[in-house]
Amino acid sequence: MNDRASDRLRIMNTTDLSEESLESILKRLRRIEGQVRGLQKMIEAGRPCEEVLTQMSATKKAMEAASNTILREFLTLCATDIARGDTKKPEQIAVLLRKFAS
Repeated sequence: MNDRASDRLRIMNTTDLSEESLESILKRLRRIEGQVRGLQKMIEAGRPCEEVLTQMSATKKAMEAASNTILREFLTLCATDIARGDTKKPEQIAVLLRKFAS
């Protein structure tokens, strides 16, 4: 991504998140941190691959949920700005979705 596209994505910071979303994201990240530590211990202990992969899948889903919370807030902010006449927001949304949509 070029610098101009990157600059367009910096319009929203985590300080712009609602208190509820911020708390939810931080709670999820703390849980993920614990899951990753648990994964390290599982691997060190030689646990079965199926168990390790199950935990990895849960960790991935938790990261996706945190990402989706931030994306939802960003899109809500963009929708508000579009309603106010900001014509650059659709392009910003497209850049974000190309970068992060899976």
